[in-house]
Amino acid sequence: MNPAALPRRRGFTLVDLLVVITVTGIIAGTLTGLFSNLAARSAEVLRQREALTLAQALLAEVRSMPFTYCDPQDARATLATGAFLGGTGCATRVDAFGPEPGESRYNPATRFDGVSDYAGFTMPGPGCASFCDRNGAPLGGAARLAGCQLRVNTVAQALPGLPAFDANGRPQALRIIVTLACPGRADVVAEGVRVRHAPNSF
Repeated sequence: MNPAALPRRRGFTLVDLLVVITVTGIIAGTLTGLFSNLAARSAEVLRQREALTLAQALLAEVRSMPFTYCDPQDARATLATGAFLGGTGCATRVDAFGPEPGESRYNPATRFDGVSDYAGFTMPGPGCASFCDRNGAPLGGAARLAGCQLRVNTVAQALPGLPAFDANGRPQALRIIVTLACPGRADVVAEGVRVRHAPNSF
């Protein structure tokens, strides 16, 4: 058989190999950039989710507290018909906005015991240099929120059929606003309403 009649087998040339390497490099670079972008977005979504969870958890904590005319430790806290001392009012202490002297969110012996104790509360703050649970233990993931501040604000809120203030000028319902503010990012806000519990005022 004549060798010239055999089909010629052709391999890759150096140019073919360089084209394949270049195309593979371009694809790999594009995919690396895409995956890096996705990872950064995923991390930001996780931070936002943690921030919202933290704000909602503190809001739920505040809303679970008593909201009465008297300090919750007052003997007539569940009986008083108004925010005044004596008669059908409080026995010794009308509920004030902000914590009573010596109260703290973190001390089980003198822990916040009412919605109004949280008015103006901030975290980090006294008793907690980071983000902490009610026992003062740092929360997991708090390092990712370094530089952020969580604060509670309360505002009297009128509702249908319920004026914002009673005859003594005391709020009957509160809008509770929990804000997590972080440098360079939009604030994360959780809001809820708490109506005063005064079972004998009707």
